[in-house]
Amino acid sequence: MREAKGQVTIFISMVMMCVFALFCGLLESSRTAGARWYLQVAASSAMDSVFSQYHRQLWDSYRLLFAEYEQEEELEADFSLFLQSYLDTENWYPMELQAAKVEEWKKAADQNGAYLEEEILDYMKYGIWDMDFDGETADGLWADGEEAEAVKTVAETYRGHAGDALKLEKSLEAISESQAKQIGKKQEGAARLRSYDGGGFRQVAASLIKEIKRMPGLVKNYRKQADALAVKLQESRGMFEGEGERCSSQVESQLDKEIREFEAYVDQEGERRQEVEALENHSHEQIALIEAVIRESEEVERIIEEWESEDEEDEGPDLEALWSPVARHFEQLAVHPLSFSHGVKDKEKEGWLKQVEKLYQSGILELVLPQEAQVSKGTLGTPELPSESGLAINGARGISLLDHLLVNEYCGKFFRCFPAGGERPKEKNGQEVGVEGTGGLAYEVEYLIGGKKLDEENLVCVVNRLLAIREGLNLMHILSDNQKRQEAQKLAMMITGVAGLSPLVLLTTFFVMSVWALGESLMDIRGLLAGKKVMVLKASGDWTLNLENLLAMGQRGEIGTGGGERGLGYLSWLKILLFLDEIVCQEYRMMDMIQMNICRKQDSFRIRRGVCQAKLQGDLAGKHVFFSLGFMEHAAGGGDHTYPMRVAVERKY
Repeated sequence: MREAKGQVTIFISMVMMCVFALFCGLLESSRTAGARWYLQVAASSAMDSVFSQYHRQLWDSYRLLFAEYEQEEELEADFSLFLQSYLDTENWYPMELQAAKVEEWKKAADQNGAYLEEEILDYMKYGIWDMDFDGETADGLWADGEEAEAVKTVAETYRGHAGDALKLEKSLEAISESQAKQIGKKQEGAARLRSYDGGGFRQVAASLIKEIKRMPGLVKNYRKQADALAVKLQESRGMFEGEGERCSSQVESQLDKEIREFEAYVDQEGERRQEVEALENHSHEQIALIEAVIRESEEVERIIEEWESEDEEDEGPDLEALWSPVARHFEQLAVHPLSFSHGVKDKEKEGWLKQVEKLYQSGILELVLPQEAQVSKGTLGTPELPSESGLAINGARGISLLDHLLVNEYCGKFFRCFPAGGERPKEKNGQEVGVEGTGGLAYEVEYLIGGKKLDEENLVCVVNRLLAIREGLNLMHILSDNQKRQEAQKLAMMITGVAGLSPLVLLTTFFVMSVWALGESLMDIRGLLAGKKVMVLKASGDWTLNLENLLAMGQRGEIGTGGGERGLGYLSWLKILLFLDEIVCQEYRMMDMIQMNICRKQDSFRIRRGVCQAKLQGDLAGKHVFFSLGFMEHAAGGGDHTYPMRVAVERKY
């Protein structure tokens, strides 16, 4: 039998094995590349599914996209769950998930609220809004607000100094009244001496001495008030130089001119003070003279009582001869009235002006609220507020003017305010936003400004800040209006009783102008709360309060309603206050309001859990399909057909 040779068969088998090995290696290489692409698609889809779980109520109410996660493990678990459905699919890409790890995530309260701000701006920049302010007016708004607050600070300070000056004038008036009493008693004493009434004279003289003894105390009181005013003006000059940097050169120049009148008044006190100070020593001389005349009168009476005459027809001593020297000596008593004009002549009008200043100090809400308006008693009772973390106070972050305006517009669109505190805001298409329900704060925009936990306290805070800005702006208007300055000057002359433009008249004029600006501001605030509008910078036609009504306001303790159809409404003025505030505090308080309202339907909601961006990494074990080192693995004692795989994925709303 012929023996068959197998060399070719073995050779072909080896060739075929190499060919198939190469072919399977190529297939495995292609499959591995496909597995990586499949894994990336699966991870991306899983991450999309994770971020599709955004908080629905948060979106419906505030158009904010955040997914709520407390711990990283929760996010990792959700990602693993969604990814596993792709891994369980039977295909050419078998693999197993070993671990998923959050590499980085960003939440609403991180970076001092920067990510909340991004969400707001992403929504606002692509919306169609009728904005109250545009980018070109942003710088002007900032400058006007800063300047108004600076002018108000200066005006309030120097209004107080004007009050101190009027008190100083009253101390001079007290000195004049004492001198008038001295003159009256001197005349009465002289009349007693002319009628030879020694006892009556001594009675009047004792009363006169008592009155003169008051003079050193009156001079001391004057000196004390004059020194205190000089020190205050010196300190206030430094304050003005600091606040003046926030004002335009024109306004700073006008204020400096008014302040120099106060300083001129103090300088004038140098001359007047010498005359007043001299009264103290003069009073000692007066008392010594009166006491000498009293002793002289007693001696005359002793002579009269001891008079003896042997002549029966003698009618007694010559009284005129005896009393004339006493009267002549008493006439030497000098009472020098103050040689300069002083005092407050019309105390009634001055009192009415001061009453205007005191009105808002005794309860401003009762003063400016429209009739029948009710103040909400809402309270912020939500626990774990973002603003309580301390970051809202300690944090700081820059923001462009336009972005700040957009954030403020968002606040006006999505948060409630007085007077319609109970109504939910609406988008441009009429759809209501916010969260329905009662409880919590009704004045939400006011909370963004005030940060208090009571509606009433927030409203008071807003009203006071609006009053400060309006007072500054109104005073700037008066300072630039010559007619109003002249009217204020006439009233100052009536109050002081001085016809010329003395330093006292000029500083009283500033007092009148600042109170006038305050009264107009009170009417402005009342008008805003009543739904009217007020111009930022007023023209003469926008002014609502004349001086006659200003005095009536102080007399009756009631204010009218200002404002009109031109200008900005209450909500727009709130946006100006927001624009002047630090953005970090504002955004943390926004998170407070969002959390408070969402908690009405979901007690467990916390805005700090809101995730807007996350980056995860997954570690997996891939399995070979067309390639296996079985022979080598058995020889080495191993049987693992897997290889490591890693995927990274990131998503952001």
